[in-house]
Amino acid sequence: MKSTPYILLLALVLFGCSGSKEMQVGEEQVVEQSTTDRPSWTNVPSEEREGNIFVTGEISRAKERAFGMNQANADGIQKMLNTMNNQAKSASTQALSGANMDEGDVGRYSEFAVSWISNTYQISGVITPTTYWEKVMKKTPQGVEYFFNCYVQLKISKADYNKALAGSYDEMKRKAQEASNVKAEEVAKKLLQDLNTK
Repeated sequence: MKSTPYILLLALVLFGCSGSKEMQVGEEQVVEQSTTDRPSWTNVPSEEREGNIFVTGEISRAKERAFGMNQANADGIQKMLNTMNNQAKSASTQALSGANMDEGDVGRYSEFAVSWISNTYQISGVITPTTYWEKVMKKTPQGVEYFFNCYVQLKISKADYNKALAGSYDEMKRKAQEASNVKAEEVAKKLLQDLNTK
């Protein structure tokens, strides 16, 4: 039985130190979180489900949590506007080209639709149902520093999303009427009609 202390000592040497590994310079570790685990939606930029559109806004390495959450929200709104811009430009360009309009008119009228969305600073019906943040510690040569990674999930109903797109096509129709461009006006009306059937 004299060998028992030696076995215990050997076990401590072999296994005891492995659990308390010291952080190396440049390594990062999450030290605090708003929920136990990071939600899966933080890795999904956008998705459509159950009649709603979800967009994830994020910011990394914010020095303050409140600032980080505000910036993440702003990032989400910008992503939503970019998605709407892309959809308005793609649909209007395709429809105008299909109406055999010249290239100059195609570009001009699709830009009217896009600029309307770009100048819309508030989209009706956007809510923030879910947020997540984590506080991260990073080892530096001078010691440690802390920062926050922040995420917000924005939600908008498909109906409200389509209303914003309808506004862009209305603007395109208005510009066409001002210029007495019957073809462009008809295209805008068709885009609005298609949007209302979705």
